[in-house]
Amino acid sequence: MDFETISFFYGLGYLTPNIEWYTQYGFITPDQYKQITGKDYQAPATK
Repeated sequence: MDFETISFFYGLGYLTPNIEWYTQYGFITPDQYKQITGKDYQAPATK
């Protein structure tokens, strides 16, 4: 998926809260995450 597709589906409510997965695996950047959600991306803590 690309930024526009992810943004579209997030707007429809289909990706909440899973949009973090797309950032974690490089489909969108942390800046794009913030553009879509209005929140800063918080990377998951590693064990």
